Amino acid sequence: MTKLIFFISIILLLFSFSCMKAKEEKLIPDDYSTWKKLTNTELNYFVPGHESHYRIPYINPTGENVQVTRDEDNKQHYNYPEGTIIIKEIYPTLQLKEGDVPMMLTVMIKKPNHPNAQGGWVWVVKPLDSKEEIQFKSDMCVNCHGGANGKHPYADKNPNEEFRDYVFYPWKK
Repeated sequence: MTKLIFFISIILLLFSFSCMKAKEEKLIPDDYSTWKKLTNTELNYFVPGHESHYRIPYINPTGENVQVTRDEDNKQHYNYPEGTIIIKEIYPTLQLKEGDVPMMLTVMIKKPNHPNAQGGWVWVVKPLDSKEEIQFKSDMCVNCHGGANGKHPYADKNPNEEFRDYVFYPWKK
Protein backbone atom coordinates (compact mmCIF):
# COMPACT_ATOMS: atom_id res chain seq x y z
CA MET A 1 0.00 0.00 0.00
CA THR A 2 2.84 2.42 0.84
CA LYS A 3 4.44 1.76 -2.56
CA LEU A 4 1.11 2.47 -4.28
CA ILE A 5 0.67 5.78 -2.42
CA PHE A 6 4.28 6.73 -3.24
CA PHE A 7 3.75 5.83 -6.92
CA ILE A 8 0.50 7.82 -7.12
CA SER A 9 2.17 10.79 -5.39
CA ILE A 10 5.01 10.78 -7.93
CA ILE A 11 2.56 10.60 -10.84
CA LEU A 12 0.50 13.49 -9.41
CA LEU A 13 3.64 15.55 -8.87
CA LEU A 14 4.87 14.95 -12.42
CA PHE A 15 1.40 15.71 -13.77
CA SER A 16 1.25 19.01 -11.85
CA PHE A 17 4.64 20.07 -13.27
CA SER A 18 3.57 19.21 -16.80
CA CYS A 19 0.47 21.40 -16.47
CA MET A 20 2.33 24.45 -15.21
CA LYS A 21 2.72 27.26 -17.70
CA ALA A 22 6.34 28.07 -18.41
CA LYS A 23 7.13 31.58 -17.22
CA GLU A 24 8.11 33.72 -20.21
CA GLU A 25 10.71 36.43 -19.81
CA LYS A 26 9.65 39.98 -18.97
CA LEU A 27 10.04 42.01 -22.16
CA ILE A 28 8.38 45.34 -21.33
CA PRO A 29 10.45 47.82 -19.31
CA ASP A 30 8.70 49.83 -16.62
CA ASP A 31 10.31 53.17 -17.57
CA TYR A 32 8.99 53.36 -21.16
CA SER A 33 7.04 56.57 -20.52
CA THR A 34 10.38 58.43 -20.19
CA TRP A 35 11.18 57.59 -23.83
CA LYS A 36 10.42 59.88 -26.77
CA LYS A 37 7.06 59.69 -28.46
CA LEU A 38 7.28 57.97 -31.84
CA THR A 39 5.03 60.59 -33.43
CA ASN A 40 3.30 63.81 -32.46
CA THR A 41 0.33 62.85 -34.62
CA GLU A 42 -2.78 62.37 -32.52
CA LEU A 43 -3.79 58.73 -32.92
CA ASN A 44 -7.48 59.15 -32.21
CA TYR A 45 -9.12 57.21 -35.01
CA PHE A 46 -10.29 53.64 -35.59
CA VAL A 47 -7.59 51.15 -36.62
CA PRO A 48 -8.23 47.46 -37.24
CA GLY A 49 -6.64 45.47 -34.43
CA HIS A 50 -6.66 48.49 -32.10
CA GLU A 51 -10.32 49.38 -32.65
CA SER A 52 -11.65 52.72 -31.35
CA HIS A 53 -8.94 53.55 -28.85
CA TYR A 54 -6.63 56.52 -28.41
CA ARG A 55 -2.98 55.47 -28.74
CA ILE A 56 0.32 57.02 -27.68
CA PRO A 57 3.41 55.26 -29.08
CA TYR A 58 6.88 55.52 -27.51
CA ILE A 59 10.25 54.39 -28.90
CA ASN A 60 13.28 53.43 -26.86
CA PRO A 61 16.69 55.10 -27.47
CA THR A 62 17.91 52.04 -29.41
CA GLY A 63 15.13 52.56 -31.96
CA GLU A 64 16.14 56.18 -32.45
CA ASN A 65 19.22 54.78 -34.22
CA VAL A 66 17.17 53.39 -37.12
CA GLN A 67 19.26 53.05 -40.27
CA VAL A 68 17.65 54.53 -43.36
CA THR A 69 19.17 53.46 -46.66
CA ARG A 70 18.00 53.57 -50.26
CA ASP A 71 17.42 50.53 -52.43
CA GLU A 72 18.11 50.14 -56.15
CA ASP A 73 14.82 51.96 -56.95
CA ASN A 74 15.89 54.85 -54.69
CA LYS A 75 13.18 53.99 -52.16
CA GLN A 76 13.97 54.47 -48.49
CA HIS A 77 14.48 51.31 -46.47
CA TYR A 78 14.12 51.57 -42.68
CA ASN A 79 16.06 49.07 -40.61
CA TYR A 80 15.48 49.24 -36.86
CA PRO A 81 18.36 47.84 -34.80
CA GLU A 82 17.93 44.76 -32.68
CA GLY A 83 16.72 45.84 -29.25
CA THR A 84 14.33 48.49 -30.59
CA ILE A 85 11.13 48.61 -28.54
CA ILE A 86 7.99 50.45 -29.59
CA ILE A 87 5.26 50.61 -26.96
CA LYS A 88 1.76 51.91 -27.63
CA GLU A 89 -0.37 52.93 -24.70
CA ILE A 90 -3.97 52.03 -25.48
CA TYR A 91 -6.72 54.11 -23.86
CA PRO A 92 -10.38 53.12 -23.37
CA THR A 93 -11.87 55.65 -25.82
CA LEU A 94 -10.87 57.75 -28.85
CA GLN A 95 -10.90 60.97 -26.83
CA LEU A 96 -8.12 61.40 -24.29
CA LYS A 97 -9.20 63.32 -21.20
CA GLU A 98 -7.03 64.60 -18.37
CA GLY A 99 -6.52 61.86 -15.82
CA ASP A 100 -7.14 59.01 -18.28
CA VAL A 101 -4.83 56.06 -17.81
CA PRO A 102 -4.02 53.42 -20.40
CA MET A 103 -5.81 50.10 -20.17
CA MET A 104 -3.27 48.12 -22.15
CA LEU A 105 0.12 48.22 -23.86
CA THR A 106 0.80 46.81 -27.31
CA VAL A 107 4.47 46.27 -27.97
CA MET A 108 6.87 45.55 -30.83
CA ILE A 109 10.34 44.33 -29.85
CA LYS A 110 13.02 43.88 -32.51
CA LYS A 111 14.44 40.47 -31.60
CA PRO A 112 14.90 38.54 -34.86
CA ASN A 113 16.34 35.44 -33.14
CA HIS A 114 13.58 35.14 -30.52
CA PRO A 115 11.52 31.96 -30.96
CA ASN A 116 8.28 33.98 -31.24
CA ALA A 117 9.66 36.62 -33.65
CA GLN A 118 7.69 37.33 -36.80
CA GLY A 119 9.09 39.75 -39.35
CA GLY A 120 12.02 40.20 -36.95
CA TRP A 121 9.72 41.48 -34.19
CA VAL A 122 8.21 39.97 -31.06
CA TRP A 123 4.61 41.17 -30.66
CA VAL A 124 3.38 41.54 -27.08
CA VAL A 125 0.18 42.70 -25.37
CA LYS A 126 -0.01 43.60 -21.70
CA PRO A 127 -3.38 44.37 -20.12
CA LEU A 128 -2.55 46.83 -17.34
CA ASP A 129 -4.94 45.19 -14.91
CA SER A 130 -2.59 42.19 -15.06
CA LYS A 131 1.14 41.61 -14.76
CA GLU A 132 1.01 39.11 -17.61
CA GLU A 133 2.74 39.86 -20.91
CA ILE A 134 1.15 37.92 -23.75
CA GLN A 135 3.46 37.13 -26.65
CA PHE A 136 1.58 36.68 -29.91
CA LYS A 137 2.31 33.43 -31.63
CA SER A 138 -0.33 33.94 -34.33
CA ASP A 139 0.44 36.08 -37.36
CA MET A 140 -2.29 38.67 -36.72
CA CYS A 141 0.06 41.52 -35.71
CA VAL A 142 2.75 40.94 -38.32
CA ASN A 143 0.16 40.58 -41.10
CA CYS A 144 -1.46 43.90 -40.22
CA HIS A 145 1.82 45.74 -39.66
CA GLY A 146 3.12 44.35 -42.94
CA GLY A 147 0.86 46.98 -44.48
CA ALA A 148 3.24 49.67 -43.18
CA ASN A 149 5.74 48.52 -45.83
CA GLY A 150 3.47 49.65 -48.67
CA LYS A 151 0.80 52.27 -49.34
CA HIS A 152 -1.57 52.53 -46.37
CA PRO A 153 -4.23 54.92 -45.08
CA TYR A 154 -2.31 56.32 -42.06
CA ALA A 155 0.05 59.29 -41.50
CA ASP A 156 1.82 60.11 -44.77
CA LYS A 157 0.27 56.98 -46.35
CA ASN A 158 3.72 55.74 -47.52
CA PRO A 159 3.11 56.86 -51.13
CA ASN A 160 6.50 55.56 -52.35
CA GLU A 161 5.89 52.12 -50.82
CA GLU A 162 9.08 52.22 -48.77
CA PHE A 163 10.05 49.33 -46.53
CA ARG A 164 9.38 50.69 -43.04
CA ASP A 165 10.17 47.56 -41.04
CA TYR A 166 6.52 47.08 -40.00
CA VAL A 167 6.26 50.55 -38.41
CA PHE A 168 3.41 52.79 -39.64
CA TYR A 169 4.93 55.96 -38.15
CA PRO A 170 8.68 55.56 -38.75
CA TRP A 171 11.07 57.37 -36.45
CA LYS A 172 12.27 60.66 -37.92
CA LYS A 173 15.59 61.94 -36.60
